[in-house]
Amino acid sequence: MKKFAVVFLIITGLLITVPLTYASSGPENQVVIKRDQYGVPHVYAQTTYGIFYGYGYSIAQDRLFQMEMARRGGQGLTAEVLGEKYIAFDKKIRANYNPASILKQLKDLPEDDRAVFDGYAAGINAWIKEIRNNPDKLKPKQFLDFGFEPQDWTPFDVAMVFVGSMVNRFGDFNTELANEAILNLLIKQLGEAKARAVFDQLIPLTVEGAPTTIPAKHWPLKTAAAPAPQKMFRPLLALSDIKTVQNPDQPHQAFSNVIIVGKKKAKGALSILMNGPQFGWYNPSYVYSIGLHGAGFNLVGNTPFGYPVILFGHNDRIAWGSTWGAGDMIDVYREKLNPNNPTEYLFKDSWLPMERRIETIKVKGAPDVQFIVYRTIHGPVMKLDIKNGTAYAKKRTWEGYELDTLLGWMHTTKAAGFQEWLKQTGRSALNINMYYADLEGNIGYVFTGKYPKRPAGLDNRLPASGAGDQEWVGLAPFSTNPRVFNPEQGFISNWNNKPANGVLNPDMFWYSWSKADRIECLFDALKSREQLSADEVWSLIKMSSFIDVNARYFIPLISKAVEKSSDEKLKSVAAMLAEWDFQSQDRDGDGKYDEAATAVFRTFLPLMLQYTLQDDLGGAFKFFASPGYPTPEKPSGSGLNIQIGTKAVAEAILDPVSQAYDFFNGRPPEEIALKALTDAVEGLEKKFGADMSGWRLPLAPVVFGPNNFLNIPQAAKSESMKLAAGMNRGTENNMIVFSQGGIVAYEVTPPGQSGFVAPDGSKSPHYDDQLTMYADFRKKQIWLSEKDVEAHKTSEIVLNY
Repeated sequence: MKKFAVVFLIITGLLITVPLTYASSGPENQVVIKRDQYGVPHVYAQTTYGIFYGYGYSIAQDRLFQMEMARRGGQGLTAEVLGEKYIAFDKKIRANYNPASILKQLKDLPEDDRAVFDGYAAGINAWIKEIRNNPDKLKPKQFLDFGFEPQDWTPFDVAMVFVGSMVNRFGDFNTELANEAILNLLIKQLGEAKARAVFDQLIPLTVEGAPTTIPAKHWPLKTAAAPAPQKMFRPLLALSDIKTVQNPDQPHQAFSNVIIVGKKKAKGALSILMNGPQFGWYNPSYVYSIGLHGAGFNLVGNTPFGYPVILFGHNDRIAWGSTWGAGDMIDVYREKLNPNNPTEYLFKDSWLPMERRIETIKVKGAPDVQFIVYRTIHGPVMKLDIKNGTAYAKKRTWEGYELDTLLGWMHTTKAAGFQEWLKQTGRSALNINMYYADLEGNIGYVFTGKYPKRPAGLDNRLPASGAGDQEWVGLAPFSTNPRVFNPEQGFISNWNNKPANGVLNPDMFWYSWSKADRIECLFDALKSREQLSADEVWSLIKMSSFIDVNARYFIPLISKAVEKSSDEKLKSVAAMLAEWDFQSQDRDGDGKYDEAATAVFRTFLPLMLQYTLQDDLGGAFKFFASPGYPTPEKPSGSGLNIQIGTKAVAEAILDPVSQAYDFFNGRPPEEIALKALTDAVEGLEKKFGADMSGWRLPLAPVVFGPNNFLNIPQAAKSESMKLAAGMNRGTENNMIVFSQGGIVAYEVTPPGQSGFVAPDGSKSPHYDDQLTMYADFRKKQIWLSEKDVEAHKTSEIVLNY
């Protein structure tokens, strides 16, 4: 018997299929899938192809419509099924990736690695075949709701779900065009010298003293010296260029946290790893749980969009997790266009033709749309400004390494020790923090990714010259990526804070590192305890979910501000804030935050930002005005981080000596804080009355929306669901505990394992069976050993391929 797979090649613009074969005989072509009481599948097979055939089959049973829309969203194929409204979206997506590169990477894979993608696609298609044979019972209702049929998958589709939702999401953040537009506004407001000083404080190249995941004694390098001010292009980019990033009125994404304790710090255990990736809240869930057993795999955990790599999980020797690392691996290059031919650009004194490919978008209910995607020597063209003779292209360190990244991550899950695991993390081209714990009580961390060696004078926050005079001089070797093994403090923790000394700050106007960082609440909790049990580690999820991450940096200033005030009401408010534990909860279930301090501080902080920054920033202020707090009308998509404007003001309070520009304009910060507090109290009295006990804000909920992170439907609108109280925590939470007695692991992945809705509207029993578990900070156990899987199975099927 032979099993067949198909790879797609682009040759001179034609799509050609090339069948590949894998020898198979006997039980090798058999897959067993056992599901537990929460619907988690465990796949058993003897070959890599078989393992991923079972994986594809399982996720298709549970999440086919979600996966179909992830496939379409990641490739720019949405207008074909959703109509003309999505043409612009598809154009943007297609311009941002190179299909020929992904196809070549697939073609060049070793056979066993190719089997991952081939088997996965074949497994999905096997379930689609069953749907076609019995559509009245098996077809997900969402296909009926949106009026189209599921299509067969290819290995390219499997790869592009990872590329579209991981690489092009977390590896592609860049706001250099918006940064230049902001700098332009600042120059108009302040003049060039002062504007650059303000710009450096809002979007700093580095901040000494920012809390790091790796203690300084373990990675003592200093950040490289800042480049000289980069010559700016005229005319500068306009404010409209900021539209390419998140709406400034919305809180920005919160990303992820992790806590790991080793044998020195763990109570009743050898090591404990707890992870909370903050991808956002969606229905179906952003992550999918699965166990893989055979062909070198023996693991269980969960992963975004059913990637072939399980990002959060464990095998029988080690556990692993990850958070976004935020390292800067992209530069935008400004290409000078040939005035006689705008598809040529200047590079090293020669006019070079842009690469071009013609893309055709199929549109539901309308004619096809064709457009041209351009590319320069630096990368894809993200903006073509023919009027000003300029194009902007993105150069990305990870291009060409997308699948090697995925497979490197996948092979870490087979590792039995730290060095074996570390070797595979070195294949990661993306800016991801990766974490490790093992059965012997060891813990570790590495800041992965490929990072450019920039030439002197290149400011990574602003577009570089594309003429050949600011080219990268290579990529830094993996040996220079910060890492730590068994740090002396006995723990490792990260909440997307700075990895270590020597790491350049992110270049985004909405995300940076500073002395003000939410990681401090986790550091405090870990440092204050000599040891922590597994239950105590889990309890830190709830603590950090409801803590106000901003308050600690301003309440001491408020206390000082009221010392000389004669207003007894202000003094009593300040005293209340001083006694506050920074928690904002609804313990009595009345739909309001219990603490009056929550109302006071959430009213105070935007006023403090306004009174400090608005006069300096002028038209740019609105991009730094929000402290990010969610409201019932605008709930958070994934949690809360300290926003850039807040960090800039906090830095000015914490370290005024290092500030080249005085945001307080010669006034004591206490004076501004007193005015903000006075106005906040007056506003609360008008809204709620004079009695402080009545100053209670309504809860902001957690909404599990039916659209995915690209805002593409992955469920019907009616499938949206919510929890009353917003939380600053992971999309899922998982914890692996190694002890002398073995391994115990837990997770909660709301709303549930399955997104399946039958044609008659009936839902899978695992559609939302983890929703209240998540709200109550409970967890379910997950199983690894065949004995445990067998003891907890509720179904078993055998597949032959």
